[in-house]
Amino acid sequence: MLQTREDWIHAGLQALTASGVEGVKVETLAKELHISKGSFYHYWPDRATFLEALLADWEERGTRGVIDALEKIASPHERLQRLFEISFSSEKRLEAAIHHWANVDAAVAFRLSRVEEMRKAYITKLLCDMGRPFTQAREVARIYYLVYLGWVDWSQRNEYPPDELTDLYRSLLTYF
Repeated sequence: MLQTREDWIHAGLQALTASGVEGVKVETLAKELHISKGSFYHYWPDRATFLEALLADWEERGTRGVIDALEKIASPHERLQRLFEISFSSEKRLEAAIHHWANVDAAVAFRLSRVEEMRKAYITKLLCDMGRPFTQAREVARIYYLVYLGWVDWSQRNEYPPDELTDLYRSLLTYF
């Protein structure tokens, strides 16, 4: 059975999530997909190019795609609430794996930094759309993002009752 590029990326992201970048091995993925390694080389010349494709997919789905979907919502208040719901209620093991990878790879750290700047800029824009002055919005966006990073780390070891997330969102809006 021929596996698609998306099948390989999905399997690669699962391996990255479960085992870190060290666990993303062509031979292991081929066995999991029940296909020869030759299928892999049909799409990518080497593992490094594949790892770049994994990062591109993560960036598209976890940042650009989220922003594009949020921009379809008319109210900036509703967009921020939806962003909060997405950020704090979805599973964050892949995000944690990307951050761990960035700790040991300067190129990944650079890319992660760029993505984080894009995310903070979007939060800043939302807060400005809600009437906050730019300087204040930028600082609050930074605080929100740092809370998110803490959440990514903390959620790897703990569960937060979903019904309490609404209270957390309201608190963040009230305090900041």
